[in-house]
Amino acid sequence: MRVVIEDHVMPVLMSAAIEAYDIVHKATERSKGKKKIETYGLLWGYVVPAKSEDGENKVVVTSATIETSAIRHENYVQPDIESIETKKALIQQYWPHLELVGTFHSHPYDSLDEVNDIRGWEASGEDGDLSYWTNFHEHIAPEQPVLAHLILTVAQLQKMGWALPDSFQGRNYSGFRISAGTKKLWLNTYVSVCDLIEDEVEETEEYQSYIYDDKIKLDSPALLRRILENS
Repeated sequence: MRVVIEDHVMPVLMSAAIEAYDIVHKATERSKGKKKIETYGLLWGYVVPAKSEDGENKVVVTSATIETSAIRHENYVQPDIESIETKKALIQQYWPHLELVGTFHSHPYDSLDEVNDIRGWEASGEDGDLSYWTNFHEHIAPEQPVLAHLILTVAQLQKMGWALPDSFQGRNYSGFRISAGTKKLWLNTYVSVCDLIEDEVEETEEYQSYIYDDKIKLDSPALLRRILENS
């Protein structure tokens, strides 16, 4: 399984995550604001099915949109389903070459130590991100065989940092660690799969989604080149 992030997607994801981290967000001018909150978006592009038994499925992300109506908090983000369905219908009608191919959200942390202590680049557990992603797949985009789910983790560095970008690999996820100014960023991806289950006896059909439980390759060569050239 391979997830490809095209170059012009990254400014949307990084700027949204860093804005939610650094800038105070208020509901009204007089209300108390918050920063270091999560943000949420949708990924658009296309899916390339494997061409052979030993081939790999590819999710190619060519665009991203941010859900400005989502309820955002320091520890969670809750998107509005009506907003997601509205965007999906709009893009299907006027940009039919784009498909909904996944989700994106951020994980904000105070420090590098905090991220490392709790492995903050990972999904938030069976009852959190993992459960949400399978439910999203079944109800919002069951027509897609696979969806990518990106997590962009942000932590503040005590001083301007620089380090070579490096990759990390889990049992069912893949990502990059990069330094950008005074921020440390982890870009991580999981994949959900959705199958159509047919009951010939009951003559019923239903979609069933689960988290892909094998190796994934996250591919964003332009991002790594930009970090090396401009840091």
